[in-house]
Amino acid sequence: MDNTVFCLRNLNVLEGLSPMERLKSAPQMKDEVFQTGSTIYEAGEEVPFVYVLTTGGEVELIREENGKTVVIETLFSGDLFGDFGLGIPVNHSARVSKTVSVCKTPKQDFLDLVRSHPEMIFQLMQVMAKRTHDYEEKIAQLSRPAKDQLLAELRSLQYKNNHSLVGRIFNIPFRISHQKLSDKTGLNRVTVTKLMGELRRDNLIDVDEATGTIKVQ
Repeated sequence: MDNTVFCLRNLNVLEGLSPMERLKSAPQMKDEVFQTGSTIYEAGEEVPFVYVLTTGGEVELIREENGKTVVIETLFSGDLFGDFGLGIPVNHSARVSKTVSVCKTPKQDFLDLVRSHPEMIFQLMQVMAKRTHDYEEKIAQLSRPAKDQLLAELRSLQYKNNHSLVGRIFNIPFRISHQKLSDKTGLNRVTVTKLMGELRRDNLIDVDEATGTIKVQ
């Protein structure tokens, strides 16, 4: 499926628009692929686009907190990010943790669309409120025991995986390597492996050895 069509059909903030109104925004939308390890934008720099993660890959929104990298949110298919043009500075970086295809719209064009359809502001505010909540939760987790941090991250990632657009359509199982969990939590890999074993013994998670699928209780 063409990524522009994907965006027009599935982007939540466009829900209040008619099919014709959605099509009017299509010429401004462009597809782009970012490779694993690349940075889409850095905190503090001017971001000229609003992005939608389309059919694959994974993007992490990150901030530096007291010298430590904090993953605010892991984004999956259908998620919106970038500069929404609402006067709120972008205080995070967007890093690609798995090669991703995005659909991007110039910020000014997106802002013009919002101005002509004020009902979209409510959807945008929900996105930003959730992002703020997730950030505050991550900061609070830093003072908790490592085991609690890891369990909270697993629960968050499982939820995101299951409720992403592609996850809902194809029922994609939740899998993640110990190294990725280390990167997302700031815990070292040896600690993650040890704690995963403890979580399994405590029946807080179940791991299918054959497929690597993780189920969090």
